Formats: sequence, structure tokens, C-alpha cells
Amino acid sequence: MNNATELAKKKADLAPKHIEAWRNFSRTVFKEGALDEKTKQLIAVAVAHVTQCPYCIKSHTPQAMRKGASKEEIMEAIWVAAAGRASSAYTHAAIAVDAMEGNTEEGLYPKATPEMARKKADLAPKQVEAWRTFSNSVFRAGALDEKTKQLIALGVSHVTQCPNCIKGHTKTAKLKGASNEQMMEAIWVASEMRAGAAYAHASIAMEEMEKHSH
Repeated sequence: MNNATELAKKKADLAPKHIEAWRNFSRTVFKEGALDEKTKQLIAVAVAHVTQCPYCIKSHTPQAMRKGASKEEIMEAIWVAAAGRASSAYTHAAIAVDAMEGNTEEGLYPKATPEMARKKADLAPKQVEAWRTFSNSVFRAGALDEKTKQLIALGVSHVTQCPNCIKGHTKTAKLKGASNEQMMEAIWVASEMRAGAAYAHASIAMEEMEKHSH
């Protein structure tokens, strides 16, 4: 038994009921349904780059390839994740602009209005223009079609926890032909990946436990 296998066994042995329930959850999520397994694995690869889980990236990249994803498709999925993170940060700038103006009204999220969009853009116009060009490039059909990219983005936006991104990508995915069932399955992939990333990183905790066990 190599070190990685031994460590995985030790992790499982500490909470066997939980690991079995999670494995069942994972199998259910990645089983073909409204979305095929290849699309689910592409969503997983993208989300893994948002959770920044190296274990997950190493696991789901070859799984995506086994399900038929090309290297180009995988890289485009990763770029959707990158664009999603950028969009989430910029979208939340509305909260900062609100605070800059001394707005003390209740509620964390200012309304997404044309006026707020203009205020944000006017503070850094060159950056906004570059971001728009970047985002348009990422979401244009390439190795992946636009519908698949929007489904990936929908999964990503649930991990970046960006309400406006979720609303935007839900609407656009629908326009590109995604069904409600497909969108919900994409969201469940994101959910499973967050759980998986947390459990995968338990290996680090296990190593520390081993150092301090007596």
C-alpha cells in the first residue's frame, strides 16, 4: 500500500458513514442524466480551478478525457472558470462603490442598474473594456459550444457565490437552449465539487494529526 492509498484509508476510517454517504452522493451527481458525463466532468474541471483544489484537478482532468473531452475543450472550460472569477470580483464592486458613496441603506447588494454599471465603469474604463473583450472571447463558441460554456459558468457562479452572475448565466444558458434540468444538474456538480475539495484537503489535516499523535 503506497502512502497516498494508506492516507485515504485512514481518512475514511475516521468517519466511515460520512465517506460512504459522500461517495454515493458523488456517484449520483456524476451519473448521466439531463447532462451527459462528459459535460459534467468539464464542469467539474472548471469548478476545481475555482476551489483551487489540486487533488480535484488531477482527478477530474483525466476523467473528462476518458469521457471524450479534448485538451482544447478542457482548456476552454478552465478559461470559463477564469472569466467567472473575474466577473464575480467586478460584479461585487457595486458594493464597494455603494460604500464609497456613503450609502448606509440596509441590504448587502445594491440593485444592478444601468447607473451602477456606469459608475463602476467610469472609475476604471480601460480595465472594464479589457475585461469585456476577455469575457466575450471566452464565451464565444469554440471547441465548446455556447450552451456548454454557460452551463459551466452557472456551476462556477455558485462556487464564487455571485448572485448577479447566477442570474445572468441562468438567463443566458436558457437562451442558449439549456433546460431547467440541465442547469440544476450543473449546479449539483458544483455542490459535489465543493464537498469533494473539502474532503480532499483533509489529507493535509491527516498529515498534521499523524505528526502530533502519541
